[in-house]
Amino acid sequence: MWCRPMTWIWISVIVQIVGLAFDALWHGVLRPGIDPRTTGEMIVHLATVHLVLYAGVIGLLASTAWAFFERGPRAIGGAARLVAFAGAALQTVGEAWHAGSHLRLHANPLPELFGFGGLIVAVAATLVARRAESRRERADVTRRRAA
Repeated sequence: MWCRPMTWIWISVIVQIVGLAFDALWHGVLRPGIDPRTTGEMIVHLATVHLVLYAGVIGLLASTAWAFFERGPRAIGGAARLVAFAGAALQTVGEAWHAGSHLRLHANPLPELFGFGGLIVAVAATLVARRAESRRERADVTRRRAA
């Protein structure tokens, strides 16, 4: 169970949610209205407060790649797994762009939108791939019972 890519996809999504919650807590409760003012402070901020989010983003990219390449494009749900990987890649690019804009001390909401959009695409495509696999599994069970 722990060695299946689909399991790691969901673990990565949960890690991201925890990371986003921690970021919101940091900005909204622990340090409201206080943002890093220098590049050095921003590096520390990104390497600490954003670290859990980044771990989830990298985990999602790796696990969606694993899910796609494990079975290949012709397998049941293969196209959906490719779309999930593309969404995770889009999210990774968006988060890297977002970190870069932070390091330049210039907040830009557009990279966050790319990141969030990529996450939504990855999650939706993963659900589609899982549904296709479930349908195939049910059809196989029905076929075996009929034989």
